[in-house]
Amino acid sequence: MEGEGEKTSDLKTVSQLVENESAGIGMNGTKLVSGEVDEIKSSKKKFSNRQKGCMLMLALADFMSFCSMSIMAPFYPKEAANKGMTESMAGVVFGYYAMIVFLSSPIIGKILPKVGVKFVFTGGFLISGISSVAFGSLYLIQDYNTFTILSFVIRGFQALGSSAYSTAGFVLVINIFPDHAATVRGILETFVGLGLSAGPAIGGILFAFGGFGLPFYVIGLLMIVVSPLNICVLPPAEKCPIGTKSGSLTSVLRLTPVIITCFIMVVVSMTWGFLDPTLEPYLRKFDLSPTYVGLIFLLCSAMYGIFCPIWGWCTDKVYNYWWFMIVGLFGNSIVLLILGPSPILYFLDGSLTTVIATLSTLGVFVAMALMPTYQYILDTALGYGYADDLMTHSVIAGLWSSVFSLGEILGPMIGGTLMQHYKFPIACTFFAALNLFMGILCSVYFWYSNKSTVINLEVIKNGVKKLSVSKKKESSSSNAQNTTSVEKSDEPSIEK
Repeated sequence: MEGEGEKTSDLKTVSQLVENESAGIGMNGTKLVSGEVDEIKSSKKKFSNRQKGCMLMLALADFMSFCSMSIMAPFYPKEAANKGMTESMAGVVFGYYAMIVFLSSPIIGKILPKVGVKFVFTGGFLISGISSVAFGSLYLIQDYNTFTILSFVIRGFQALGSSAYSTAGFVLVINIFPDHAATVRGILETFVGLGLSAGPAIGGILFAFGGFGLPFYVIGLLMIVVSPLNICVLPPAEKCPIGTKSGSLTSVLRLTPVIITCFIMVVVSMTWGFLDPTLEPYLRKFDLSPTYVGLIFLLCSAMYGIFCPIWGWCTDKVYNYWWFMIVGLFGNSIVLLILGPSPILYFLDGSLTTVIATLSTLGVFVAMALMPTYQYILDTALGYGYADDLMTHSVIAGLWSSVFSLGEILGPMIGGTLMQHYKFPIACTFFAALNLFMGILCSVYFWYSNKSTVINLEVIKNGVKKLSVSKKKESSSSNAQNTTSVEKSDEPSIEK
């Protein structure tokens, strides 16, 4: 990185530190902090054996969690229809899982430091496994009302457990891998994609061999068996320090960049989630077996899992990484129009080949739009003065899980309703328009923000220690525009 000259105690603008790079709110400040001093990077230790063991447990948890969440996608809508459930109600069952995560994640993020991170992680994982086994027994119930009520109740407990260990998992990454948090998040996100992709495929295969209950029994029992291992491998809760100058959820949500990013997450997760109750009914016209339906579900999630580390690596390397989110939104819009196919593209036939190709591409763009969001929210919070400690990361982890789950609530519910009344092409068109609108809105906001905001950095001894956000002063001379004059920010700076 250019601009690594003398270290002074004066505030330097980003234009003085990085040639030809314009700054954005928060995220660019953290990039400069992490890359300011070469010796800081070289001093980072490699993974210890304990860290490798922890990473294995976290990866297994992410894989099994999202596998258990998506395993019923190829066959539950059909089984529920045999009990008398409509497609829109089946969509509500899918969305209900996300609603529980949405409501519980901020609360769990707030109480994590008090209850204990390892306790919440292990307990949530065990509850989710037990609930999965219970859900597999629903096929024994013939009464529609009982089947529907228990679907919601058991699915709710499964979601509550998932919310607990998912939120705790974000915090464990920061606590166990303080020097490699971004790298580990990218690796774990790959296992999320693997779980989402393997879940429907495994579910379809096990359903073909053993009926409705077998997929849930297998994944649930595996989770129950693995749960005790977390007690032995993960670090004790008392080793997780709590900061004393952390912000609250409401104060983080007052930051405009955070609000914009949350809207992006909602739209992207809606795009991801609306396929759960709609794709299987749409594929019925091709007369495919549950195994092949599961493999088609695998495509989108598999591409997501493959490209998450790639976009994560790009996010670490590019200062203005907000444009990844915008390109991802526009890409989602185009792909969904073709997937439908939308009535706008009346000349497309909607063949199985088109479905396979578009689902694969959709996974790439969903990963591109979603991968930078957590880092952007975190960088923005730190840039506005929040302490870089466990409490701040707990709040942001809870916020991220909650907002993503909000999209998972709305996506299946809206998608199921549109599927029932207007069919799949209209549903795809609706979500394509939503992505397009959000992409345009974010383009305007980030462009304006990038032009009007600068990151101030204070360098002390061994590297950058403080950062803050301020506005650029207007200057009439072209000289002043090249060497930007910066007002001292009213926002508090943050020691890292």
